[in-house]
Amino acid sequence: MRHLQKLRRIAALLLIGIVVGAAGWVYWNRVVSSDLAAWAPADSLGYIEVNDLDGLVAGVQQTTAWKSLAPLLGAPASLAPNRFLVRFARWTGLGSADALLFARSQVAIVFSGAEGTQNGSTLIIKPVLTLIIETHTSARRMRSAVEGHLEQMARDDFGNPTFVRKQVSGFELSAWQSEDGSRKIVAAFVNSAVIVANDEAAVVRSIEAGTGTRPSLNSQADVGQMRRATDSRGAVLFGFVTQAGIKSLLQAYALKAEGGDGISSDSITKAHLFSDTFGGIVKQLGWTARFAEGAVEDRFSISLAEGVTDKLRASISPDAAPDLAQLPFVPANAQSVSLYSFHDTAGAWNDLGAVIASHADLIGAMAARPVMRSLLSGYGIVDTETFTRGVGTRLQTIRIEEGSPAVLIAEVFDRPAIEKSIAARFGNGSRREKSTEAELQISADNWAAAFYQNSFLIGPLDQVRKCLEARASGESLSATQQFRQSQRFVDVSLPLTALTFTSDARAAVAFVDAFARQPRSAFSTNAAAISQTANGLPLAMSAVVVNQGMLQWTGRSAFGVGGAMATELFPGK
Repeated sequence: MRHLQKLRRIAALLLIGIVVGAAGWVYWNRVVSSDLAAWAPADSLGYIEVNDLDGLVAGVQQTTAWKSLAPLLGAPASLAPNRFLVRFARWTGLGSADALLFARSQVAIVFSGAEGTQNGSTLIIKPVLTLIIETHTSARRMRSAVEGHLEQMARDDFGNPTFVRKQVSGFELSAWQSEDGSRKIVAAFVNSAVIVANDEAAVVRSIEAGTGTRPSLNSQADVGQMRRATDSRGAVLFGFVTQAGIKSLLQAYALKAEGGDGISSDSITKAHLFSDTFGGIVKQLGWTARFAEGAVEDRFSISLAEGVTDKLRASISPDAAPDLAQLPFVPANAQSVSLYSFHDTAGAWNDLGAVIASHADLIGAMAARPVMRSLLSGYGIVDTETFTRGVGTRLQTIRIEEGSPAVLIAEVFDRPAIEKSIAARFGNGSRREKSTEAELQISADNWAAAFYQNSFLIGPLDQVRKCLEARASGESLSATQQFRQSQRFVDVSLPLTALTFTSDARAAVAFVDAFARQPRSAFSTNAAAISQTANGLPLAMSAVVVNQGMLQWTGRSAFGVGGAMATELFPGK
């Protein structure tokens, strides 16, 4: 009996020892999140981090768009390994190298610049990126698997790459390069982190930042401020863009807008002028993304230069919320509609011009008014100052077909002022038409302006007619199920300056199709079902509020801004 009791005590002690040992093993191997901004040089233009790959992939798979489109497009039902194995690997550090990489890694992308090349009349702008992977696993266990994936990437991109190891600035680099040496993938292993880029210098700069020999983004107070402003805790993604990065984005946008006819030295000059003019009022940008009710919610906090919001708030902040039940001119099949509300349209226009001029250099200040006029000249508004005095406090832009010019709609406050503001666009060769309730003025190139009761419309003739037909038939976008599904997320208690609804069909299909097993094959048999399903998705929605030194932009869509960026940068097909 005494011997049996002794055995029981030994067994209990062994069990306690095993439990304590297992708990210690799990605690020792737990994933403690690192601040990956430490690997981003302080002069980086932008930075994006994802701290939970499993949570990101699981969230994508639970979106409404993925569930409805993946079966039709031939995308896999699951993008990740078995979730039990993933969680086991995350907590214990046990499993295959690929499982450990997926379960335990934090990932960041650092934007350090852009490279532009021109192919014929097409401008191709490629960002210079550095990929940071904190594996939370020793390099000895990860190196072979990571190098295997990078070699496969190089083969897919280069065909028959050459592999070399070299020492650069005291660091060992692994490189795969094309036969002509013009393209390469460079990687370095530093403790449990992996640095990957297409440029040796970018890898070295990130290592220097991570090892403390070069200033990094995590030492910048602005990054911490944006983490708090965007409430990044619990977000699946966090991004940060510096003022220099914002100017680079504005330059790229301006160049892309003119890229269809080729890029000239004048285009480049205009792009620099555009970015310097508008970039001066922005300090930095923070971004978070979360999954919410089957969609992705993006939040951008854009920090404005000191005094900007104080100057703009009085004229820009609207007196009342937009009336979403009254969108009579928006056809049910419109690609997008944007609603703009101000307290004083003319005052907002003048205040914005003054703010931009006061935060630009001498050349930018001189260019502020011409650049702002160009924002409305595309609609046929020649005298913008007179136009803003002639319209009310609510404006709309309606784009019926993707890629087509939009129609501008405004409340009529002073009709003679509006007519004066567009007179030079139509000239003496225009003709006039009059229907029961609408009066149209049509230019020789079929640009049209219409007065309908208390509303003014201007844009391409066929698009203006479609807007008038929607008003006459009563078949408006606001009556569709897709609009109503998005409308319920609009907080009309906020002083919304801008509110946009956009069809999410093409973007959702492009994202899911990037993961399809057989390229484009589904469209040959399921085109009708794919189109019907995609067009039935809720409209993407975004809203803008100006307050407390910030411009707050909130959006909700099928896969968010991150999904759109992934489709653009890594199309997969």
